[in-house]
This record gives sequence, structure tokens and C-alpha cells, in this order.
Amino acid sequence: MNFGDRVLYKNDDNILKGVFIKELNQVEVLIKLDDKKEKSIVSKNDIKFVSNMDHMDLSHAIAVADYISKEKYDGHFTLLCFTSGCKFCFGTLDKINYNTTSLMASGKTIEDAIKAAIDKKIDADKILDNEDKMYK
Repeated sequence: MNFGDRVLYKNDDNILKGVFIKELNQVEVLIKLDDKKEKSIVSKNDIKFVSNMDHMDLSHAIAVADYISKEKYDGHFTLLCFTSGCKFCFGTLDKINYNTTSLMASGKTIEDAIKAAIDKKIDADKILDNEDKMYK
């Protein structure tokens, strides 16, 4: 399994949705369950692969974005939605204008925009650096 894959976790009689974070050792993995704030260490045998990040639903996309933002960006991400589509980046932009929004990851849906930001590693610092280059 890879980071961000959608998994099902079977705990007693409950089956919960979550996101795979990383393998800790040969028997345990770290996952983020949709309905819990904290990450969970569980047995590999208790999880089942559902889908990768290419087929994210909204809760999957938000769970992955939330995890990345908390690990690397103090929990911050910027999401803008327009009638023409959505824009997303990790971190907080100190200014939002035409140039900065044009440099954010784009998608027809929130899920597509988040996926693009993950794939291209788009964050507020990268956007502001690229905006500065526009004026030089």
C-alpha cells in the first residue's frame, strides 16, 4: 500500500474507513480513520485496500489533505471554489489575488484540486516564490 490509499479497518464488529499513512514494521501500519482526530496504529491483517488517490471521494481527499497540512503546514490549507472549479494549496497565502489563485492547484472538483496539489507539491511558499518571479 502507498501513502494516501483508502482502506477499510475492521475492529471487532465495526468496519471503519480510513487513509493509509505508512508501514511501521512487518505487522503494524499507521492509518488515519475518518471519524477520529488522532492517527491509529493497527495490525496489517485488520485493514483492506479500497482505492488509491486517483479515485478519491471528498472525505478521502479531505482526510489526506488534513493529514499533510497537520504534518507539514501547522494544519493550514487554502481552498477556494468558484463556478468554474476549485483551487487548493497547502499553507496559508498572505494575499489572494489573480496571480496567486492562478498558481494554485486547479480542479473541476475539490478532490481534483487536492490531488493536483499533492502531486505537484503546491504550497503557499511555492506560490509566493513563483509570483515574485512573475514580476522580475
